[in-house]
Amino acid sequence: MSAKHGYLKLALSAALLVGFCAAAVAQTVTRAPFIIEAWGGSSTKGVLAVRENGRLRNVVSEHNEIAVLNQLLQAKYGSGVQVVNRGAPSAQAIELLNGRYKYAHNPPWQEAMKRSSASLILLNFATNDARHYHFHDIEQPYQVSPARYSEVMTALIDSARANGKAVVLQEPHPLCGRAEQWDVAPYAARLDAVARAEKVPLVSQYQRIQRMPAWREMMSPDCIHPSEQLYRIKALETFKVIEQHFGAQLATLRTRS
Repeated sequence: MSAKHGYLKLALSAALLVGFCAAAVAQTVTRAPFIIEAWGGSSTKGVLAVRENGRLRNVVSEHNEIAVLNQLLQAKYGSGVQVVNRGAPSAQAIELLNGRYKYAHNPPWQEAMKRSSASLILLNFATNDARHYHFHDIEQPYQVSPARYSEVMTALIDSARANGKAVVLQEPHPLCGRAEQWDVAPYAARLDAVARAEKVPLVSQYQRIQRMPAWREMMSPDCIHPSEQLYRIKALETFKVIEQHFGAQLATLRTRS
């Protein structure tokens, strides 16, 4: 074999090796999971109340909204999509923004978004914001009026987007019994307005659930948290919104696997 042919053979082998490595790297990159982070209070975490010996006790259900949502998405799009539950019981949106109280273990939101590998952020706040504002049982800067709530939610959206994340907003579910006096409705209305102003998808839950016959029977006994039945209903609606807005992107996960 001539020296020229030897060099050509060596060059071809090197090119094939480089091409193989590049393809392997590309394949590894494209198979990175599509991570969805769900942030909110106890209904995001999956809390429900159970009655034991005449008393109510809060537990975290394995069949909460976020767990069901993860199952629905993976059933359709494969294991490449992962929903991570970042819910913190009793948390307000402003606590997430500042890294305080129930989110004291978390850095301030701007820093959290810089560190996050999520592609999509779900935000579900309002109930605890309404509760603290009603009772005035927390330091004044964390008593969040509906108007201030709009500002906080907008700040959360803006920081997430600035760090390359898409955002979906989730309305709160309605409350019953004595918890109705917390008056969540103005917060739900403000959230709808924020979604329109910021042009982000909204999962409509508040009035949609109120229109359901006997929806109060689908709440757990504390009239604050959903039952597993209502958690599933909420998950189906969230799935529908994600499918509508991100289905084409998620469908590529199937073709890569």
